[in-house]
Order: sequence, then structure tokens, then C-alpha cells
Amino acid sequence: MEGRKTKRKLAAIFSADVKDYTRLMQEDEPATVVTITSYRDLMSTLILQHHGRVVDSPGDNVLAEFSSVVDAVQGAVSIQKELKARNAELPDRRKMEFRIGINLGDVIIEGDRIYGDGVNIAARLEALSDPGGICISRTAFDQIEDKLPLGYEYMGEQFAKNIQKPLRVYKVNIWSKKTITKKNKLFSVGKKSLHQKYFKFPRRHKKTTEELQAAETKKRKKSKRRFKLHLNAYLGIIGFLLIINILTFGHGIWFYWPALCWGVVLFLHWLIFSFSYHSKD
Repeated sequence: MEGRKTKRKLAAIFSADVKDYTRLMQEDEPATVVTITSYRDLMSTLILQHHGRVVDSPGDNVLAEFSSVVDAVQGAVSIQKELKARNAELPDRRKMEFRIGINLGDVIIEGDRIYGDGVNIAARLEALSDPGGICISRTAFDQIEDKLPLGYEYMGEQFAKNIQKPLRVYKVNIWSKKTITKKNKLFSVGKKSLHQKYFKFPRRHKKTTEELQAAETKKRKKSKRRFKLHLNAYLGIIGFLLIINILTFGHGIWFYWPALCWGVVLFLHWLIFSFSYHSKD
């Protein structure tokens, strides 16, 4: 090996192990071996279907690599769903739940094996995962943030054994509605709420400049027509009151009082119309 150049590549590393594996073996070793063998065969098949490769599977651990983070996460989700269905047929104390960690990182290649911090980080993420769950690193999250219909919950910076820098960890919410996490906040963008489902509201159309100008012109014309209508009505009323006042001249001149009131109202209308017209220009 001396003098040989180290081969490296960027890969999505998948690491999984079983919760309470030691207890399961102590309680019923033959049954545990049968179950984990069956589950490992299933996982290998699903990893292959999602364009991955099983690198190693010592004890209760499964290590695999993918060329794509999207494929790795999709494969992990398929595995957890299939295992959940199989576990439903087992007693609670015999359920075999895997924890999965996925990281995108640089690895060293030696034959069919892979080594390096990228692998170590995936193993630490696996340890932070819930049984039946998936945890991914920030580097993996950046690749799939909005590419899959899943939820992602930011778990903050986590310190892991033998890892110098804290890990920025995201939990994949397999069973929840789609959410996207940004800057430590969780925003729902998936399934409709009951209110949205049964009460539909039309989306607001963002008007163009031409549409806004046309609407403003229409509004001005309407206001101008209304003002002319009020003016004609005012002149008609004044004329009518003048005729009545002439016929009842013995009571003095009184028609200018109601005329003045109507005139004030009409003048205010004209001011509003005039101000609105010139302010838009």
C-alpha cells in the first residue's frame, strides 16, 4: 500500500442499527437471529432498488452507500415503512426497530469498503435517531430540502463522540405532513387543514401595471359620472325649490337654505374627486 494514492469520493452514507439488540438476543437468541436475518435481507433488497450498495453488515449494523442523497433518504423511508408493517405482527418486546442515520460526506475507498469521517458522522446520526426513525446531517438536508414530500425537524447542534465539531441534525418526519425547516423554524406546506379543505378561497391574482392602470381609469370615470349625476340632481332640486318658493312668495325667500346644504355636500364631493384625480397623476 505504501506509495499508493488514496482514492476518495463523495457519497451519501447510510448507517443503521437495532434498538435494544442486546436485550433481544438475551431474551431469545434464535428468534432474534431469524428476525434480523429476514430484516437485513429486506433492507438489502430495498437499498439495491434505490440504487445503493450494502458495504457491510456486522452484528446488528447495516452500512450502505448511495451516489444520491435523494435515493438514500427514499430508501431509508421505504425500509422504515416496511419494517413497521412487519413489526406490527410481533409482540411489543420482540419488535425489531432500526435507527437510521444518513450523511453526505467524503469517504476513503479501500476495495469494497469505505472509511472516514463521512462514515463516522452517519454512525453518530444513527445513534441520535429515534427507533423507527431517520436522522440526516445538514449536508444531506441541503440536497433534499424540497425534493421529497417529507417533513424535516431541525434538532439543533448535537455533540457526538470523537467528532470535533457539533453536528447540525435534522429529523425526518416520515409520518407527518410535509414541512420545510429553515432557520430553526418549522413551516407547514403540505396537506390542507380542515378549514382549507372545506372552505375554498380563490387565489389572489397579482395584477399587472396595465391592469392596475385600466382599473384606475375605470374608477375615475365612474366617480366622474357619479359627480355629474349628483350635479344634475342638485340643479333639479334647486330649480324645484325655487319654483315652490315663487309660488309661496308670501312666506319670504327660504329656498336658499336647503340649496346651501345640498351645495356643501356637492362641493365636498367635488373636492374628493379632484384630489383623487390629481394625486394619482
